Amino acid sequence: MPNLTRDLLRLDNTGHAGINALFSKAHSMDWDLDRDVDWSLDVEPGDPCIDTAWAPFGRTETFRALPMDAQRHVARAALLRMLNVLQVGESVAQDVCARLAVMCDEEDYRNHAVAQAMDEARHHMAYVRFMAKMGEAPGPVDAGTEAMFDELLRSDDKTFLIAGEQFFLESLAMPLFERLASNATHPLLRDIVTLINRDESRHVAFGVLYVAELLKRSSTSERLEFAGTWLPRIVGSIGGGGGGGQRVPRLTAERLVNAGVDDAEGVAERMAAEQVALDRDRREQAETGRRVPHLLTSARRAGLLAPDLLEPLGLADHPLIRGALHASEPPA
Repeated sequence: MPNLTRDLLRLDNTGHAGINALFSKAHSMDWDLDRDVDWSLDVEPGDPCIDTAWAPFGRTETFRALPMDAQRHVARAALLRMLNVLQVGESVAQDVCARLAVMCDEEDYRNHAVAQAMDEARHHMAYVRFMAKMGEAPGPVDAGTEAMFDELLRSDDKTFLIAGEQFFLESLAMPLFERLASNATHPLLRDIVTLINRDESRHVAFGVLYVAELLKRSSTSERLEFAGTWLPRIVGSIGGGGGGGQRVPRLTAERLVNAGVDDAEGVAERMAAEQVALDRDRREQAETGRRVPHLLTSARRAGLLAPDLLEPLGLADHPLIRGALHASEPPA
């Protein structure tokens, strides 16, 4: 029978300067949910709290031609849906980090997991409180998001948990946080997301450093197995487009109907068609390296875009990966 207490008498630290520095930042740059956020600010009924151009299809000509009241309604509905996904995502991350704190034998890994669990609890509370200010309560999420979260919650593999949470999901979410912060029009929302964004960048950094160390100490077959699991997910999540064609009409049409827009389905279809050109331009920027998606930046920093991994997986000539490799070296 293992002696659990003795296992905790001496926890070895990996000595990784970057990972240990992240824990130092976690408590030296911490923020208080009540002291550092002004919860006395109210949210007026109908206030979208965000620039209407942030909404799905918000930059299409058809959307911009809608009455401003309709634009505000759609943007508010989209924001509430996003906040709902984010608040449950924070709970998932808190659960994952709590388990990692027990699973990890390395002192610095454990310390980061505990610090991140505290961050995620604070983020969850911030989103839920803001939704309450908007007069809404948390609700269910879509089936695809639920399945993605469930895959993490069901796993008991340390490497999969870190790669899935801190490396993949956090990198996937970073552009969402950045766009929320830059487009928020309500000062309370802007302050919350700005503070959360600061924490999330630290979480992503841990994921990148962990994967980089994992690849360094793994055998060729182990490196290929890891890359074969995550690179297709990374490329697939970026290659989906982001709003065009088949994904929109139902949800967008419902929002347009609720906003009192005539021929809501036809308007939704026109916005979807116009979005295709915007998505094509964004894809072209990624393929030419002018604007590298955050996920691919994380993959490059971690060493996942090494030639000896890309060639066997048949990904060396993938346009998105070529673009990421042709871009200037990402800052540390």
